[in-house]
Amino acid sequence: MIALLLATQIARVVVYPDRAQVTRVAQLSCTGTSGEVTFGALPPGAQSARAITSEGAVVSLDNSEEALNEGFGTATLDAQLRVIEAQLNDLQSERARADEATRLAGRLAEVAVAQLSTEMATDPAPDVKSWRSAFEQTLQARLVASQERSATLPRERELRRRQAELYQQRVRLGQAADRRERKTRVRVSCAIGRSAQVELTYQVGAVSWQPAYEARAGEKTVALSLFATVRQATGESWEGARLVLSTALPSSDATPPEVEPLRVFAAPREPPRKVLVRRDEVQRHAEAGANSNAGAIGMNASDQGLSVQLAVKGVADVAGDSTPARLFVGRAELSAEFVLRTVPRQLPYVFQVAELVNSAPFPLLPGPVLLFRRGAYLGTNPLERVPQGGKFHLSFGLEEGIKVKRIVLDEIKRDTGLFKNNQRFHYSYRYEFESSAKVLVEVTEQVPVSELDDVQVEIEDRTTPGYERVPLDGILRWKLSLDAGEKTQLDLAFHVDVPSSYQAAF
Repeated sequence: MIALLLATQIARVVVYPDRAQVTRVAQLSCTGTSGEVTFGALPPGAQSARAITSEGAVVSLDNSEEALNEGFGTATLDAQLRVIEAQLNDLQSERARADEATRLAGRLAEVAVAQLSTEMATDPAPDVKSWRSAFEQTLQARLVASQERSATLPRERELRRRQAELYQQRVRLGQAADRRERKTRVRVSCAIGRSAQVELTYQVGAVSWQPAYEARAGEKTVALSLFATVRQATGESWEGARLVLSTALPSSDATPPEVEPLRVFAAPREPPRKVLVRRDEVQRHAEAGANSNAGAIGMNASDQGLSVQLAVKGVADVAGDSTPARLFVGRAELSAEFVLRTVPRQLPYVFQVAELVNSAPFPLLPGPVLLFRRGAYLGTNPLERVPQGGKFHLSFGLEEGIKVKRIVLDEIKRDTGLFKNNQRFHYSYRYEFESSAKVLVEVTEQVPVSELDDVQVEIEDRTTPGYERVPLDGILRWKLSLDAGEKTQLDLAFHVDVPSSYQAAF
């Protein structure tokens, strides 16, 4: 005996950046050796459907398309429209009677005026009292007719509005009659009297989610909250569903990398003329680190190997018409080292910067970060991808109590050497600082890095000592201690020696 059940609900949705996996659930009471569940109103893009059952086994899974019932709901709408049309006809009849009463009262008034004029011309003592009563009755009749006509107008407007709504519903039902509904029937073998939970899982496109963050600076920590903006245009509404966000891309993560042959070859070419240029680009690479769940608050993260799945708290409602839904995922408390940092060459300001390590149980995906400090909103910065355990930093605005000024002392070129075969480019800068409080400021500047054997860069003795230098990227860093109200300065001087045969472009 087969039991047919149409009531199903969306229980769980795994949302990927480019698609989703939807799971519907239905409860089946087996009254025979087998039962059947029909999952109706599947979205047009549903594919790769599979079913499981908690009792017995799945015997078959059949997909079909059926035309929607043409008469669904139309008979009730047609009856309501007929009632409204009858009420509108009655109102038109009432308005016609009121108009006729107004015209009749007007004609009576005209006759009364003509007779009164004749009587006043022929009778020296006309009956004024009788004529006054006649005019009052005529005026009263016209007033009653006007009131009756005015009373029909708001009733007619309301009926017209309701009629338009019913017509729109009728049109939509007529359009639905031309559409086809996708259904999946799952046949289950189960024991008599047992109840089974049947799940149907399928994939749909036109779905995406994007991360967004809120970073709130504390004394020694940064509270990083993760939100997800989910959009889907599948046509089905995810109401009361449990959402899981995945960082995986099924189109790429399921495919192993291709191995291409390595070839070594040479092509003849003319030796190029050496041109000296200044390299300002800095190559940055993501740093890998050990996985750590320390600092995660209320997050349900599941490692999937190449990806991580994050469960959204509670149930969620996501409309199927591309309306964005902003969902809270969780919060991670990250240990932070706050430093005051300035790069006067680029911006003569001091910034409050938090040096962080991603101790959240998931990699940070690219997205906007809303920054807050002392309860105040500072702005929004983009965040690049940060792996678990990777280092990154966030800037929490300007430190307004510190003033920075950069002064250019020298930027000149002069020839040197016995035979004038070298060019020397000389640079000298001064940085002035003033603070309203006792602080420690990290000052960062850079000098050129030579990648040529015959081009030399030297820092001169006039440079303020105490800096740390990274030879590979030419970065110089001072840690400058300032007392409240103190003014101080730093000097940077260096020169670049270049052969005269080079064409210098800086």
